[in-house]
Amino acid sequence: MDRCLHILKEGPRIQIATINDAIEAHQLKLTFETVPELFKEAEVGDIASAVATLFANACKYTRETLASSGILGIYEGLEMQYATQFWSLLHACGAETLISSEGISELLSRHIECLAPILENDKLVKLFDTELGKSLIENPYYSAELIIHEFATESRSQNAIYLPKCLSQGDFDSIMTGYLDDQRANPNCMEALFNWPSGATKCRFSPSPDVKVRANRAHDKAMDELFRQGTGFEYGAGVLIDPEQIACKGVKFEGLTLTYSFSETWLAKYTDNASIMNNCRYLLDVVDQSGLMAAPAHSHEERGLLAMLGSHVLGEYRMNTISKVRESLANVEVVAYANFLESRGIRFEDALEWTYNVYFAEEYSISNFSLALPSSGASWLDKCKSIGPEIERAVKSYSIYSRIGKIDGDYFPYESFKTFGTLNALSEKKYAIDGACFNRWGFYLFSDQCMLTYRRGHNDHARCFFDLISNVMVTFDDFDAAYVEVLQQLVDRQLVSACEETGALSPTPRSICLKAVWDNGAIALGGCGDGDLALIDGLVSDEMLSYCGKLFTPDEAAYLDYMFNDASFPNSQGLRNRYDHAHSPIADPDAVNIRSDYYRMLTLLVAITLKINDELSAATGRGYLENFVDWPYYDKSVFELAKKLIAKKHEAVCNAESE
Repeated sequence: MDRCLHILKEGPRIQIATINDAIEAHQLKLTFETVPELFKEAEVGDIASAVATLFANACKYTRETLASSGILGIYEGLEMQYATQFWSLLHACGAETLISSEGISELLSRHIECLAPILENDKLVKLFDTELGKSLIENPYYSAELIIHEFATESRSQNAIYLPKCLSQGDFDSIMTGYLDDQRANPNCMEALFNWPSGATKCRFSPSPDVKVRANRAHDKAMDELFRQGTGFEYGAGVLIDPEQIACKGVKFEGLTLTYSFSETWLAKYTDNASIMNNCRYLLDVVDQSGLMAAPAHSHEERGLLAMLGSHVLGEYRMNTISKVRESLANVEVVAYANFLESRGIRFEDALEWTYNVYFAEEYSISNFSLALPSSGASWLDKCKSIGPEIERAVKSYSIYSRIGKIDGDYFPYESFKTFGTLNALSEKKYAIDGACFNRWGFYLFSDQCMLTYRRGHNDHARCFFDLISNVMVTFDDFDAAYVEVLQQLVDRQLVSACEETGALSPTPRSICLKAVWDNGAIALGGCGDGDLALIDGLVSDEMLSYCGKLFTPDEAAYLDYMFNDASFPNSQGLRNRYDHAHSPIADPDAVNIRSDYYRMLTLLVAITLKINDELSAATGRGYLENFVDWPYYDKSVFELAKKLIAKKHEAVCNAESE
């Protein structure tokens, strides 16, 4: 700003002698037009006139120099800090027509970094279509990453680029092939190529099958070489069925591996169909106690810096380390439980079939639910082929029931099923999810990128402002004046309370409620009392939350779509489609990867079944547990781990306060 005021003050005496002077004059004009209030105290009479005169002189100089020295000569006289602003000046002066085709070719042959800003100028792309196409083809490493980041990833660039019309599909594939042959090729870009977002991108090209196959292989090779060197960290989830453990559930956490243990005595004692399904609901980690699925990723559970690292394919489903652990745990638990039952001559799938074929009719008086899972003697390939349509049958049955109050077989041929997000709940207010203002207030309270997390003169190690005020004595005086207004807004909206005596800030029931949605994507309203429901209703009125009347939360529906079909995400697992169509040659119908896919689909079916049962139970008032067995639920290992985590958190708080 000081430079702007100096140029403005010296305006009548300044001679535009270099292209850098011209750029500064143009930037002065842009600044004045954008924030004129910054110039109120400038000691200049007619500021607008002075700015206009300077810019006119800058345009005159630019056009004359361009005509005499050419684009290469003028560009090589630039200070590099003005490299981006140069192209903006060129466009503002309307000087594109003064550039020759020979000049643009020579410039790009010596300064390929100019390609990106040139492609951002639609006029230049139209003028030099052939030259730009040639440059793109001859520089595959640079041009491939430029195209991939612009059209296939969540680009952070402010300006769109335009591709020359002369570029063909063959040219596009040639560029990408050349890129994959380059040792500098980035695995993130390789991933974008084989997960190309055809439905979401504005690019008129799509990688050919040859490019996608090469990209996939190159990516696997690059990642194998990367992690072979010891890069990264290992995490995992395990399950142990313990013959010595009495309590239903225990836990062990070593390094980055979480292992849940289950009592063999308990599992072996109760093996009827109802007990198996109750164990799935209340013991396994397929859904939580409130009925939310465990595996789906939530948009806010990655810390801000981690979420921004690397490039992400446009429209991809974003799993993260935390959600992958939860997903692995759910899958491994189902596999372990199924194998345990099989070792005792009991088929896990029988309990699922009983739920649809018998229980729903007897408990809820709903006929025509049905399920027919593959027999135990079938190959894993045949099991995968069979379970996908059965999942769809279960979902369609529920969908018809939710709409007309019964399951009428005549409706099945007309029941389309494309996404799990279209399935309605039996009540209009099943969940509380984010509202229009949720992210605004959630950022202040829960984001590690919000400056309220960091007090002046302290090193609190807090994850977010909510965490800070939950564990440390904090007042308005701990923050600079610039943040006082935001803090007061949080207090005014009853998201933070301020103690009248000490001034200490602390969370409120309203902010605790928002935290649950921030962490889990939703609150299941079925388990909420009248006070909580009134609290949520107030947050909905303030547009911080909203009601959702679907069977699955938005996060759950997205995860199920990602796992089940190919339609919603470019990186979908598409387990149903994988076995409905000829996805790959089959050398061994009992291969380990096919077995794994079957259990992944079986875990999905368990989750869907539990969600449907919870919904039918809530709607009818039936189906609740009636007889409880006097048996310890948690092993002492659970409480010991909880004590360690609490002690670790307390230690971190004490260290922060001592600092």
